[in-house]
Amino acid sequence: MTLAALAIAPAYPRVRPAPALEPPYDDEPAPRALRLVPAHVEELLPFDPPAAAHPADEKFDRQPTPRAELPDPRAWAGRLIPAALEAMAGQRSVQQLIPWTDDVVYAQIRRAVRYGTTRPVPCVLRSIHVSEPADGVAEICAVVTGSNRTRAVAARLEGADGKWRCTALHLI
Repeated sequence: MTLAALAIAPAYPRVRPAPALEPPYDDEPAPRALRLVPAHVEELLPFDPPAAAHPADEKFDRQPTPRAELPDPRAWAGRLIPAALEAMAGQRSVQQLIPWTDDVVYAQIRRAVRYGTTRPVPCVLRSIHVSEPADGVAEICAVVTGSNRTRAVAARLEGADGKWRCTALHLI
């Protein structure tokens, strides 16, 4: 190649509409080169509303567990809170928290990891305070320190299916 050939501007690809692959129906107008399609509007189907859930289906939903059948919430939160902070910092796999958290809390932790709202900082759990406002419910307040910063963590644990499950987690 010569220098004159290199100086020529590169050819850009052309965008053309894709050809129709299906033959037109008898009642369709002839295809145009470029047809604007109206926005899709989804309407409700004309079916009856769903019937009430069958009583047997309630057995498959999460069953509340009384406090007497649950482990100590202080020890359980002492393992959950550092694990959640490590997951938010990218030091632990977020999938490890699936059995411990509710769907909403799990989604919040995944968003924090995806958008990088926290930095990888080693944290030390300084104190945990537990309050049990109702049977099978524990509210946790913890103090966490790391990299010259002290933060508070608030969590709500609810007993379901014989174990604690985190239904709210706030890093303050």
